[in-house]
Amino acid sequence: MKKNLVFVLVFTLLMGAGTIYASGNPGQNLSEWYKNAFHKESEKLGAATATGMILVLKEVNVFVRDSKKSIDYALASFRDDKVKEAESGIEKYQVDTINSLNATVNKLENVNFNDYVDKQNIEAQIDQEFEKMVEDVFSE
Repeated sequence: MKKNLVFVLVFTLLMGAGTIYASGNPGQNLSEWYKNAFHKESEKLGAATATGMILVLKEVNVFVRDSKKSIDYALASFRDDKVKEAESGIEKYQVDTINSLNATVNKLENVNFNDYVDKQNIEAQIDQEFEKMVEDVFSE
């Protein structure tokens, strides 16, 4: 009998608890719980997103800064190479010109200008004598 009495008491207690719970609005309780849980999770997600975006922006900033340094270095290297190329070309042209002038000077130093002048004088004398002969031949 004790068992039956305990069983009836537990059954009555559970029925009463179920009635009290059923008399409340379980949909509203669930809705409030969902709103609170959603609000907490959305705050966590928003904080995580903001933190992630800040980290990404910092990484992008570092990448841009490193890229700028790399581009600056590449441009400076390119410019230096082109300047060296131009200087090398100018120096080669200068050396070639000096060598050409020195070769011309050597050739001119080896030429005997007295022979050239004598040759010109001989040609002038031959021209004069030829003209004189032609005059003599036609004047006769």
